[in-house]
Amino acid sequence: MYCTLTDVEALNPKRIYGTSTTPTSIQVKALITQVAVEIDAVLEAQGYTVPVTTPANLVNFLKYVNAYGAAYLAESGMFPETTSPGETAHWQLLKKIYDDYMKMLMESKTPAGLGVGADVINVGSFYTEMNTPSDFPDPAFRVRSEDRDY
Repeated sequence: MYCTLTDVEALNPKRIYGTSTTPTSIQVKALITQVAVEIDAVLEAQGYTVPVTTPANLVNFLKYVNAYGAAYLAESGMFPETTSPGETAHWQLLKKIYDDYMKMLMESKTPAGLGVGADVINVGSFYTEMNTPSDFPDPAFRVRSEDRDY
């Protein structure tokens, strides 16, 4: 699993899952596991060793994928037809985000440096040119407004 029950609840602060809710916290934890299995299947097909434990950026991204997937499943089970004409249910919005994230994983469109076998490279500081040491770095870009540099 890449996320926790708290991560799922954070996507809709009105949802606090417990022993007497529908779904229960145990059921939502099972959904988290189910989505993690789906994520691992996609990643394994891309050549990753699963579960993914490094790099931290990818693991953090997978936390969101896992949370959105579990939140969509929990919400759709609670409120399958709660829309008025022209509205979209919250679970449908969660599903869209989850589907978009899964599509990125399936198409190997993870951010550069997070792919299989990626090496860490020195990209320098945001404020200076690559590999340029400086005690007082210049900004990476300037914005001019009324002939003033910011």
